[in-house]
Amino acid sequence: MFECFGIDVMQKFILLRGHEGAGKSTFAQQKIGEFKQHHANSHIILLDNDLYLLNENGVYCFDFERFAQAHQKDKERFQAALQFGQRNPTSNILIINANPNQKAKACYTQLQQAQSYGFITEIYRLHYFFDNVHGVSQDDVNRSYIRLNNNPVEGEIHIPSNFQAA
Repeated sequence: MFECFGIDVMQKFILLRGHEGAGKSTFAQQKIGEFKQHHANSHIILLDNDLYLLNENGVYCFDFERFAQAHQKDKERFQAALQFGQRNPTSNILIINANPNQKAKACYTQLQQAQSYGFITEIYRLHYFFDNVHGVSQDDVNRSYIRLNNNPVEGEIHIPSNFQAA
């Protein structure tokens, strides 16, 4: 956070890592609520591939082609949000990437990009085990969880499964 013309300004990027059913979307909404409490007039950009995988009835339908398109759209939205922040240094901005299974290299790239635009960065690793709404088998969820544990990112804040939000 920095002060500009006597006003506290916050431009923040939050990266969420977690397996399917880890609660990334729920945790993102909590972080959005917290940010809005402190920065009422703010721009919120939520990057979440799942939003693109809902059909016209709101039912989640995984499709590799739609997923690839969603991933590309989120990359473009991320870059546009960073540029918006650079052009508007007195605007409060929160960017949250709530996509799962981020590889360490991709995480570091996003964090470095955000920092190069002057954004404060945070990275969270969620360890919840909610029922996933995407029909992913428990074996695949477990493999995803192990893969993330074996691929840590320096500085990530671990949120244990027994964590209770305030």
